[in-house]
Amino acid sequence: MNGSRAEGRILLVDDDNTMLCTLTTLLQENGYDVETASSGMQTVNLISDQAFDLVLLDLNIANAAGAQTVPQLREKYSPAELPIIINSTTSTVTDIVGALMAGANDYVTKDVDSGILLARIRTNVALKKTNEQFIRTNRSLSQMQRKLEHDLEAAARIQQEQMPDTQLVIDGWEIAWDYQPCDTLGGDSLNVIRLDDEHWAFYVLDVSGHGVPASLLAVSLNRILSPGRGGAGMVDTLLPPRPLGDGRGEQESASVASAVYVLERLQEKFVPHDDGMQYFTILYVTLNSSTGEMRIASGGHPSPILTRNGKEPELLTVPDGPPIGLIPLDMDVPFIEAELQLQPGDQLMLYSDGLVETLNTDRELFGVKRLKQCLAESRDLALPEVVQSVQDRLHRWRNGASQKDDETLLCIRRNP
Repeated sequence: MNGSRAEGRILLVDDDNTMLCTLTTLLQENGYDVETASSGMQTVNLISDQAFDLVLLDLNIANAAGAQTVPQLREKYSPAELPIIINSTTSTVTDIVGALMAGANDYVTKDVDSGILLARIRTNVALKKTNEQFIRTNRSLSQMQRKLEHDLEAAARIQQEQMPDTQLVIDGWEIAWDYQPCDTLGGDSLNVIRLDDEHWAFYVLDVSGHGVPASLLAVSLNRILSPGRGGAGMVDTLLPPRPLGDGRGEQESASVASAVYVLERLQEKFVPHDDGMQYFTILYVTLNSSTGEMRIASGGHPSPILTRNGKEPELLTVPDGPPIGLIPLDMDVPFIEAELQLQPGDQLMLYSDGLVETLNTDRELFGVKRLKQCLAESRDLALPEVVQSVQDRLHRWRNGASQKDDETLLCIRRNP
């Protein structure tokens, strides 16, 4: 038989021609492809040139003076890669232990029942093939993991490229931020958008969940909320001014979309579905850099912290609208703007819930109170140092505990 059979390929090694013929016939009748050898050197040479699933090796050849056949084979192949069964006329403890210690997988005597011999061979060949499948699967998974890591790193770079400069000075204002995803990709996002010569917009958003799905939606939202980049005018549409007190936030000019308008448009675009589409929270702020007037709207997002010049930090009361994509439009839960005037030296911090929900090793929350305390202690520092002080405080608070959620903060200060 010279074709490869499903049962496997066996190298049969014996210096007794009668035994070679008997075993060859038995193995071939049971579906194995058989090759024979009569010396240790011939065995090593054949295995160097051809692939085998198992070696059935005569003990006398294995122990021939100077041959060291099993140790030679084990230098190149492990027991899982090439099973070796020693076939002997004796069954002394010394012979069995010596063969196994040399690297053989199993030991049988030549007078063993043919059914037992075939069962031993079948088991060892099956184990070898299982190991080969494991190696192939592991290699394939490693390749997939490397590709996934490469893709994730590329996606993370794209996500970072969408972020603003880490420190900005605009029209008498200073801006600093920090973003720490809990995985390679995060579901938080933030941005600073110039709307016209004196109007700016800021936002921090937090997509439900983590990893790739959350990151994809966060990146998509960043593009939607960027003027001229697929937002269909969501943040820079020409709109007539709204009257004061209409409950929805008036337009400051005919060229600036209000915070409420932006959230309403997002709500129309991201309608809940039965397929469990993700939702997100967002805090959106518009700023008139000339007057210091701010308009703030929240879609289920944590309220910002205001630090007045020379005063203690305070948690602002912002009317809380619904998270985007969580409730149906027909429930008609409105978004309402809060109005704020920042004076020189005043500072506003936007952040995601992952920051205040950071856990220490005792599973205690960092909380808004500690964040306010940190801001009080750092209010005389430059804005980037304020951000760094929050990072340092969170790091000390975790004290080695793993980060469970994305942590994002955005600080805006009007220069004195």
